[in-house]
Amino acid sequence: MPPIASLARTWVHANDAHLRQAVRIMVAVAVTFATYKLIGLQQGYWAVFTVLVVMQGSIGSTLGAALDRLLGTLIGAALGGIGLAFHPEAPLELCAILVVVTGIGGLVAAVRPQLRIAPVTAAIMLLTAPPGLPVQSFVADRIVEIGLGGLIGVLAALLILPARSRDLVVERTVAVLERIGTMLDEQAEALEAGKALPTSPNHRALRNALGAVEAAMKDADRERASRLANHGIPSAIPRTLWRVRNDLTQIGRAIDEALPGNAAAGLAAAAAMSLRAEGALARRCATALTAVKTVDRGTVVAGQAQFAESFDAFRRDPDAQTLDFDQSGRIFGLAFAIGRLHRDLLDLAKRVDEIAGGGRRGSRRGVAPPTD
Repeated sequence: MPPIASLARTWVHANDAHLRQAVRIMVAVAVTFATYKLIGLQQGYWAVFTVLVVMQGSIGSTLGAALDRLLGTLIGAALGGIGLAFHPEAPLELCAILVVVTGIGGLVAAVRPQLRIAPVTAAIMLLTAPPGLPVQSFVADRIVEIGLGGLIGVLAALLILPARSRDLVVERTVAVLERIGTMLDEQAEALEAGKALPTSPNHRALRNALGAVEAAMKDADRERASRLANHGIPSAIPRTLWRVRNDLTQIGRAIDEALPGNAAAGLAAAAAMSLRAEGALARRCATALTAVKTVDRGTVVAGQAQFAESFDAFRRDPDAQTLDFDQSGRIFGLAFAIGRLHRDLLDLAKRVDEIAGGGRRGSRRGVAPPTD
């Protein structure tokens, strides 16, 4: 294959989701334009603008944006209509009504940011109303145009190369699990080298990535509530991932200074081995989630058991009595965090197993997989 063709194919594969979204938008815009021309809407470009605003990367997010856009438009149109009912003609009157109406709309948007279109709609209504046109007709036209754009946007997301929010949840969860595996390897390396591990920027990135998982899960739940799709992902998965993130944070605090020498010799190697096994389990969870298979536990249970034995031996060692309060607190905190991490990752593996089991039952019997 020629180099240019190979590069082009690689680029298309890497940007497949973006290209699909571009196709959905182009088709939706074309259909919207043709529809508003066909039914004779005077300002049908509002419908086109709405399609461009509401079209998101998945069905659930598009549905949410369309509903927020429609509700914000209803509120803004109502405010603008009330303002127009006073028939402002002088610039000073129009300015005063504009200030009041957009102020109310801004308050609505501040309370519920999803409705930030409300003050914009109210202002456009006041500033673009044709003279002599009945207020109720002007308001009704805007609502019809926005509703048309939102409807076409949702249908386009649903029918044209549909992108289910479930796929986005899985993709983002896999990215989180890979990051967790990397962070656990970093912590294991620090313990093996007997060095301190300063707070990693990966913690902030992990927090942001978990927020992205929650957002995708919310879109997937919206699809399920609308009976557009049933994602079959337990709602406990994002919560469990947050617990794992908290465990990582506690482990990081325990090793942000090197362990004392008399503790490092007995515990560091066993702790590092356990963390590596937990990191491998996180990656196997990612692999199983992608392939819709059960999770191979590997050596994680044996690694945790070996660490527990090492910790019990350390507690009986006379050297443990020589530690000061801070050193003792860090070592016992490390042991507690590693134990909790082990439990949380095993719980996550069970949730992934539920997805695999639900997927098989659903494919055989035509029933929806469990969601929790």
